Amino acid sequence: MKLSIFLPLAAFLSMTAAEIAIINDGASPCLNRCLTEAAVVAGCISQYDTACTCTSPAFRDTVQVCLKDACTAEDAEEALELHEERCGTPPS
Repeated sequence: MKLSIFLPLAAFLSMTAAEIAIINDGASPCLNRCLTEAAVVAGCISQYDTACTCTSPAFRDTVQVCLKDACTAEDAEEALELHEERCGTPPS
């Protein structure tokens, strides 16, 4: 009985981990942390909720502060490229 519950759960978790790896866009751990924190502050579903993140001043401001305080200049450059890729425009 316990095994019959475990197998579907294990399959679901491995699929979710694979999807996250694909969505990750190769962003650095520091940039990912900043994007995730900013999404929470802005009230977005996740950092991948582009309808929210691409237009939210709270998201943009939180990412900028986090990058400045915790990440490298390369992470900041990567954030600009990622924004343009996800949103289709350079950040304002």
